[in-house]
Amino acid sequence: MAAPSLISTRRFSASTRLRLQVLFARAWEALADTYQLQAAEFVRRLKTQLSIEEALDRFFREVGVPAPMSDTVRARALIALASMIEEEAEEPEVATEAGWNPLRPDQLIGALRRRARYVEETNLECRLAAAIAEEAVAATHVRMALEIAELLADECTPDESIMHYVRSFSLPAIEAQIILRRAMACWAERDPLGLDRVEPVAPPSLAICASGAQLDFNGRLRLGLRAIG
Repeated sequence: MAAPSLISTRRFSASTRLRLQVLFARAWEALADTYQLQAAEFVRRLKTQLSIEEALDRFFREVGVPAPMSDTVRARALIALASMIEEEAEEPEVATEAGWNPLRPDQLIGALRRRARYVEETNLECRLAAAIAEEAVAATHVRMALEIAELLADECTPDESIMHYVRSFSLPAIEAQIILRRAMACWAERDPLGLDRVEPVAPPSLAICASGAQLDFNGRLRLGLRAIG
């Protein structure tokens, strides 16, 4: 999971480093829970097309579950699907007829078309379920990245903190860019004008002279105004 970061944690205090480790541990657990929930929902959505084992294998192919987390996610998903597994085990097996029943050419073509349609519909359902799971995982990443940014608000800029989170989880480039943009957008909504850290500027003083009006910007710039007419 660990990867080189854009910022060095050595410059942080001992208490900040410890709190950072705690937040990353919480992020790991939150992601494992999200993957487990989405894996179970993926299997339930495809229960009419695929068996539980086939659906779980398809989930891990469609959704990029980190390798160190895969065993944990699979075990938790199987526990969540225990009742569904029992129901599948109690269903009677369909007996198949022995021998080979040749089909006419038109029946064979129809069977191939139905099979192709079934595969297309199953693939579409898998893509839809995977998209839902990926959105849930991205939302978890954004939430935890914002917590990291809040912790390091006094140590570095928000984009550095979020990239530290992204690099620590070794996220792919496209996914990392999506999470960075969403987290930065959420951060910007808290202070849309960016005025929290802007020093107030004293208004310029207005001095009127006999030759005309002059604007005095704290003694740095003087503009003479001459009346016309």
